[in-house]
Parts: sequence; structure tokens; C-alpha cells
Amino acid sequence: MKYLFVMIGFIFCLDNSLNQDLLNSLKINSGWEKLKKIENGTVIKTKKIKNMELSAIMVEREININPDRVQEILVDILNYNRVLKSSGSLKTTLFKKDENLLDGYQYIESGVPLINDRKYCFRMNFSKLINDNNTLMEWYLLNKNSEYKDFIDSNDKKAVYLDYGAGTWMIESVDNGSYIFTYRLFMDPGGSMPNFIVEKINEYSIYNIFNDVIIEAKSN
Repeated sequence: MKYLFVMIGFIFCLDNSLNQDLLNSLKINSGWEKLKKIENGTVIKTKKIKNMELSAIMVEREININPDRVQEILVDILNYNRVLKSSGSLKTTLFKKDENLLDGYQYIESGVPLINDRKYCFRMNFSKLINDNNTLMEWYLLNKNSEYKDFIDSNDKKAVYLDYGAGTWMIESVDNGSYIFTYRLFMDPGGSMPNFIVEKINEYSIYNIFNDVIIEAKSN
């Protein structure tokens, strides 16, 4: 049993390391290619991820808004169900939080026949210190054998657990006092959907999340 516990711990650390590597890849500015530009000034970009069939996706827009307000919204995960109006049925649980990090859980109802719901645990870093490299917030998924295994196993049992994914909100200041905000994401949703459908869903989802957060930030 002791050997098994050590092996599970090793796998957990390895998977978290892979997600951290994925996050670092998202934050590198090179490699992103423009996919489309929307009338409101939003630009959608994609990026190939090493050893993955799916691409990462980025949404980018220049906005005159306080980045601290956006960060407050991103960190307030228990309000996601109200703020992220375009994300459908979303259930969020906060496990723990300090002034730099939080661990949480999300359950997303698919709303589509024959497609299972999804669930995942994640770790979010929102330290003020990461603003030095233009990062408002970053997150990555946790392995299902993490410290939250009992919770995962006992909740939403029919949902597919996702364990490979990461995302980051970043900013770049411009001369007119505005900021270029970007949300960069890679998420493998599992299942057997064709890649082109998955990437279209990811494109739609990331744009809606970005837009919902900005609308909320502008409303206060």
C-alpha cells in the first residue's frame, strides 16, 4: 500500500507538471496565428501545442478598463454562475483560498443529448506579483487522484473528468491608457467528438467567457 501511495503521488505530480508546461506554452507570445477578427475589435488566434492534435485558442481585445477589476471577477469563482451567463449550467465549489492561490471544482452540464457532462478540479494563481509579467490570473487542471479524489469520486459520477488543460488572462498596456486583454486556453474535453468540432466549441466558449467577464467589469 505504501508503494502504491508513492506511485499515485508521483503520477499526480507528473500530471501537474505537464499542465504547468502547457500553461508556460500558452504564455509565450510566439506561435499564435490569427484566425478571425470580429466587428467589436476582438481577435481570435490559435496556436499548435506540441504533441497535441488540438490547438490552443486565444481571444484578444483592446479595452479601456481597470485590470484590477477584471482580476477581482476572475478570482471570485463562486460568482461564476451569475457572471458567465453564456456558459450554461455551471456548478462551482471552492476548496481553499489564500491571498495568492485557490483550488476549486467545476461541473458543466453539456445540454446536448448523448454528450456527457464534464467535471474538473483546478488550481488558480492570482498573486499580485505575477502582474509583473502581465499576468492577471492563471490556472491549470488537477489530476483526479489529487487530494480531492474523494470529492471527485462521490460527486457528479456520470460526468467525464478532465485532467489536461490550462488557461491564463494577460494584459499589455498601450499608449492611450487602454490595455490589450487576452485570454489564452487549451482544454482537451475528452470523449469522441471530431477535433474540428471541439475546436469550434472551444472558440465559441472562450469568446463568450471573455465577453461575459468584460461586460461584468464594465458594469461596476
